[in-house]
Amino acid sequence: MRRPGKDEYSPFHATYIRLLPPKGTALSLLKKTFRETSRLLADLPEEAGNFAYSEGKWTIKQVIMHLTDAERVFASRALWFMRADRAPLPGFNQDFWMEYANVSKRTIKDLLKEWKTVRDNTIHLVSNCSEEQSLQTGTAGNFKVSARACFYIIIGHHLHHLEILKERYLSVSDAAPSPDSSM
Repeated sequence: MRRPGKDEYSPFHATYIRLLPPKGTALSLLKKTFRETSRLLADLPEEAGNFAYSEGKWTIKQVIMHLTDAERVFASRALWFMRADRAPLPGFNQDFWMEYANVSKRTIKDLLKEWKTVRDNTIHLVSNCSEEQSLQTGTAGNFKVSARACFYIIIGHHLHHLEILKERYLSVSDAAPSPDSSM
């Protein structure tokens, strides 16, 4: 599937599309980004999961949950558009969602396992999305979006948070190893 054109996603999501590496399909990038992030986070000590780099910022466990939730939303949108449903979809407020995503008693491993299940489902969806289906568009959050844009937004959004995890969480946390030591 080709990458989306600029008219296939909202201006807000252009930030994520710009983060995509110059080469790689949606399928290959979904696999690669999950492997990299999983390796980075899988061996963190549990106490690191509750680390936030600043007051009012999400913990590492909350970031994992946010990535999982956002992927669910965008994969659902992709499916909605692939099936040519014309009903508009709402936006979603990540901060409202996080208020009700209680991860305090969950482990990093459990959160990664849930995210892997979601990622595997996204991979199956991409694998079975024809070029014609990928071009189908719909409305989400009052913007025209294509199915393929949803898949690439998932990847760019993931890369955005991966960079934040490396720079702001793992490089400053006394509880967490540096990013280079876990690769």
